[in-house]
Amino acid sequence: MIFYVFLDGVGIANYDPKTNPFSRFAKGFLAPVGGISKFDLDLPVNANHIHYLKTDAHMGVAGLPQSATGQTALWTGIPGPKVLGRHVSGFPTITLRKIIAKYSLIKVLNEKGILSDFLNCFSPPYLKHVEEKPKLVSASTLVQLASGRPLKNFEDLRSERGLYMDLTHEIMGTLGIDMLKEGDPLLEKRDPYLLGTKCFQQFSNYQLTLYEYFLTDKVGHAMDWEKAEKVISNLEAFFKGLLTNLNPNEDLLIVSSDHGNMEDLSQKNHTENPAATILYGKDADRFAENIHSLADIVPEIYKTFGLEEALFNTHTNEFLMETN
Repeated sequence: MIFYVFLDGVGIANYDPKTNPFSRFAKGFLAPVGGISKFDLDLPVNANHIHYLKTDAHMGVAGLPQSATGQTALWTGIPGPKVLGRHVSGFPTITLRKIIAKYSLIKVLNEKGILSDFLNCFSPPYLKHVEEKPKLVSASTLVQLASGRPLKNFEDLRSERGLYMDLTHEIMGTLGIDMLKEGDPLLEKRDPYLLGTKCFQQFSNYQLTLYEYFLTDKVGHAMDWEKAEKVISNLEAFFKGLLTNLNPNEDLLIVSSDHGNMEDLSQKNHTENPAATILYGKDADRFAENIHSLADIVPEIYKTFGLEEALFNTHTNEFLMETN
């Protein structure tokens, strides 16, 4: 199984506790993002077998990397900035939506009989928003919708068929959602470590799962050191749980980001730093050797499942010709 975790707005930068919260707070799995070379996972996992890659988020286009184009590359393998000739923030453009509709990773895998799914569970207000304003939704939402699989809801979350966007459910009580009353089990705080320990068994019917965590980007834009410490702590606990039950002979953990941001809290914008990609498990060495930009991750996933590389290359060239 491939467990693909997306962390929005996390670049790899030099060690600097004055500006980089990963330098100041990360103790384990995320320590190298903060330029820390010696760290203890407190697990029977050889840290030398974990790959930390500085990944090109520019893809040949000058300017600050942005979410819409970067995420399109991460989940389709099509270099969004190269197609458009610019970086695009926020919601995908018409052209990016066309790319995702045709080349969504989850869509392609499911069409090939490789069961894949997007694990994030959404509130009723967001699901209503998707129905009413489909052009104003995130790239990850479009990746799932392109596959024909439904977005997961709170009933999926209650049944442990997915995960919530902050892992711990702490944010849920601040959203003012009418259906959530005092005493609702969904409002109970979750332990991110325990969540991680269950994932490979809980979602074992899938061959690939995608989970999106975007609080990292929000923390970066807010320049919030207190929340940065909490986010890093929760994420490291979650990854520790994942590594506890990951079988490196059968499973692969991919952690990726679309651009830098949270690694520099001295300013509120995205950064020029390379995006973080972290790999551990089956085929990690091959992935690490071949991943240079955000657009390189999907082709390596296709190789893992025995899909013809030529199929992907043809799609890439075909789309570039169609849009230029």
